Amino acid sequence: MHTLLYTESKNITIFLKTLYFQKKLFIIMKKVILLSLMTLVCALVFTSCDKKKHAIDNLSDFVEKVEKNSPDYTKQDWEKVEKEYDELNAEIEKYENEYSSDEIKRIGKLKGKFLGIKTKDSIKGIINDVKNSADIVKGAIEGYTDEIISSKDSQEE
Repeated sequence: MHTLLYTESKNITIFLKTLYFQKKLFIIMKKVILLSLMTLVCALVFTSCDKKKHAIDNLSDFVEKVEKNSPDYTKQDWEKVEKEYDELNAEIEKYENEYSSDEIKRIGKLKGKFLGIKTKDSIKGIINDVKNSADIVKGAIEGYTDEIISSKDSQEE
């Protein structure tokens, strides 16, 4: 009986130690899971911040490129540029609720600069069209007067 009691006591001790270690293991696992979740949340937050900043930087680079190259753009170039602008604008709009007021101001300034460059190019196009039209009218008047004068000269002969 004494050995039986001793064996039972030993089994209970082993069982309690196992429970104790399982409890400690459970606590450690909870901490690891919690730490992993916190790391994941931080990574997602920083990635989101990085993507929204990247979208602004892309718009800035785009506007600089357009400003530099716009004097040489053809109508087809402008169509490509407008498509790229729309894509960049869509990317920025994904994060519109996450931007600070300074970032929103910077975005507005970049968009305004792009529209100014585009407007300036449109005005140059209109001026060229007017010059071409004036040259056409001038040529038409010269052709008309030449014809009238030549008709008058042939009638006098």
